[in-house]
Amino acid sequence: MVIATFKRAHLIGHVFDALTKQTYKDFEVLVILKPSGDKTENIVKNYEKLLKMKLIFQDRGYVIDALNLGLNYAKGDIIAFLDDDAIPFPDWVQRHVETYEESNVGGVAGNVIPAILTAKVLIPTEDKASEIIPNHKPFLDSIGRKVWNRPLEGLEDYLVYVSKAGVVEYNSLLSQRAWHKNVKSLLGMGANMSVLSHVAEGFRFPDSWTLGLSWEQFLGWFIWKRGYNLVFNTAAKVYHLVHSQTLSRNIREPRKAALRWIEYNFLFYRLYGFEQNLSGLHRISWLIFSTLVDIKKICRDKEIQRIVRMKSKFYSEIIGFKWLLSKKIGGCYSPLIDLKRFHNASM
Repeated sequence: MVIATFKRAHLIGHVFDALTKQTYKDFEVLVILKPSGDKTENIVKNYEKLLKMKLIFQDRGYVIDALNLGLNYAKGDIIAFLDDDAIPFPDWVQRHVETYEESNVGGVAGNVIPAILTAKVLIPTEDKASEIIPNHKPFLDSIGRKVWNRPLEGLEDYLVYVSKAGVVEYNSLLSQRAWHKNVKSLLGMGANMSVLSHVAEGFRFPDSWTLGLSWEQFLGWFIWKRGYNLVFNTAAKVYHLVHSQTLSRNIREPRKAALRWIEYNFLFYRLYGFEQNLSGLHRISWLIFSTLVDIKKICRDKEIQRIVRMKSKFYSEIIGFKWLLSKKIGGCYSPLIDLKRFHNASM
């Protein structure tokens, strides 16, 4: 099990508490820690008598570098990923392990339930029941799936999928089914997912990330292309704590929020050249439609975050175009150059 953490001493003890209560006991916890002076190391040591743990220090880089360290050190048949602010249900590990009994499963995603921690009591939020299962309007989504959100061939029956426009999308037509039974789905959120170690053998994330948005679907796509199914099991649950920070830190700050959306929209360029079913025409259709939606919401609701989101779409296209052009002419441009500028300016 891999847990990447940074500045979470106030929360990570709750995660470890939940892991001590798992019904399935045969697992190791790899804590990838980027030191911040908050004494997370001491909390890890306090739990070494209760859990099989290994502490690995990350001396540089971002969350993607932490995940690569986790993949390097992980042993065993299954590699699970858990956020440092995600509280697993007591049967969480067991549910993941049992799902691999299904035929040809290479990766499993579980349900992520937003919750507030008050006086050591977890209270699910009332406005959102799941961060994975969509609650969009099926009619509009069904139109989008035919025009700007068409799934890559082979992902038509996946709950979470990558579209031909290179965007992570959610299939609302599978929403009701996903609440009651396992469905196919690319890996949903790093807060709750796992992969077979031999299926991910040889996989490493490239260094063109800072905040790590869409890394789950990048890994899921890799496993899917190797011929394996990926499954969403709603019974494998974690509570995801609602608070002011995430692994990407302070995302409400405008420049950091822009970087977040740039990386989210950049999946098209990460897959370009590897996924033959990506479509420039679908990318343009998605860009036009999503921009029109942003403009409508800005005019109607005065959403400032929508302005940031809309601008970020075009930033991602500019950075992506520079990257592809550099590849074509044999240049050495890396998107990390521009992404770091956004990241460092918002620290």
